[in-house]
Amino acid sequence: MKPEKAAPIDKAVFWPALIVVVAAIVPLAIMPERSAEFLEGVLDVITHQLGFLFLWFTFGVLCALLWFALGRHGAIRFGGPDAEPEFRALSWIGMLFCAGIGTSLLYWATIEWVYYYQGPPFGMEAESPEAAHWGAMYGLFHWGPSAWALYCLPALPIGYAFHNRKIPFLRISQACRGVIGDLADGALGKLIDVLFIFGLIGGTGTSLGLGTPILSESISALTGIERTFALDAFVIAVWTAIFGTTVYLGMEKGIKRLADANVYLGFFLLAFVLLFGPTVFILDTFTNSIGLLVTNFVRMSLYTDPVGRSGFPQTWTVFYWAWWIAYAPFMGLFIARISRGRTIREVVGANLICGSLGCWLFFATFGNTALHDQLHGKVPVIEIMNEVSPQAAIVAVVQALPMGTVILVLFVAMCFIYSATTLQASAYTIASVASRDMVAGESEPKRWNRLFWALALGGMAVALMYLGGLEPLQTASLIVALPLIFVIALSVWSFLRWIAEDEQQALKEDLRND
Repeated sequence: MKPEKAAPIDKAVFWPALIVVVAAIVPLAIMPERSAEFLEGVLDVITHQLGFLFLWFTFGVLCALLWFALGRHGAIRFGGPDAEPEFRALSWIGMLFCAGIGTSLLYWATIEWVYYYQGPPFGMEAESPEAAHWGAMYGLFHWGPSAWALYCLPALPIGYAFHNRKIPFLRISQACRGVIGDLADGALGKLIDVLFIFGLIGGTGTSLGLGTPILSESISALTGIERTFALDAFVIAVWTAIFGTTVYLGMEKGIKRLADANVYLGFFLLAFVLLFGPTVFILDTFTNSIGLLVTNFVRMSLYTDPVGRSGFPQTWTVFYWAWWIAYAPFMGLFIARISRGRTIREVVGANLICGSLGCWLFFATFGNTALHDQLHGKVPVIEIMNEVSPQAAIVAVVQALPMGTVILVLFVAMCFIYSATTLQASAYTIASVASRDMVAGESEPKRWNRLFWALALGGMAVALMYLGGLEPLQTASLIVALPLIFVIALSVWSFLRWIAEDEQQALKEDLRND
């Protein structure tokens, strides 16, 4: 493999993005309570008054992806008909999966069923057998094909612009060029890219906000050290050291190798829990959940509960879709960057099938193990969660497994690597957006640019956690999801225009040759 060139910084994006992000974070840190109250009010209006928009958009995105993959456009290859894949299949799938989920998956896969069990949808009785069935299933819906469709769709126009149209910028704004033209280089384009960066930093804050307490609680259980802010800061410092080093090394030597390690570790832990945990209960419950998911998929996708007004779809499904949308441009950029040589059909299949299955395996093993422990009195998961913390409940479930201490050590290692992979992909992607003259397969952002954003993400997380402003930042990133809906739609429109233009051009060339 030939050495890659360093792409120069685009100061017109780098500095405005940094200034806007800092300007938004300062009031969140100085006035966290007032900021949180204001932002939660805005988010409440968006999710409850515009929830139907998020539901229809997500359902439409899934249908559009299936149309792209199963139709004649599915054979389009990023980089052209003769392009070779840059990464082997397992590494490619591992990178897109690890970048997309982080420690958030380990958190929600283990305890998400508790929320549905205690507050089930469709007017069910709480803590009933029916609530348990739906509680075990609903996480599969929120982490299944619809979620991965939101990640995948932006990758198509971004990848086509970068690999096929040879636009030397890896940005969501450039994927809209087919519609907005040269405005992609002006104020509108910069606004789109800054919105993307802000949403990504907020999404990264969400990963840190969920992952840090899990790791601190686990380390506390293993060492007896009391969980304090100092321990949380230590966890983030280790994360920053890991992903700062790997993002500095680049895509091939750093990010790919870390993702490979996490795939193998993840498979080992999943196999261990399946074999030595409540195996029959895990398999029975997962089978039952798939049946419920398939038969109720459309109902859940468009469920608004306008008469009962329970707030369940707004609190959960709409909130989840906003979370995925806020992260979608980042994942689109990252997937596009690593997918040279892959067809649209391969990209869609890897996301919808492999991404969903990967998440489902964690929900099936860790989630169903926790549900089994609760129902059979082995671990009082709900009591620990309500009286201590969700993180303590997760640690209790892991420690209750055979060789619990050893498994908890491996669980901690996987949490570190998963979040480090997500964060390094975030830093790499922000650096790519702030670079120019990018050439597919030949250039990467400058090393100091990549390292700067890695350190900035870790540093901002520690500062905001100390000042109590991390949660408002997460909320703000979800609010950004509303304008990103229209940005993603604009990029797809641009993509369709480019495909039509290139097909017409190819037809004209064929006629001339004849």
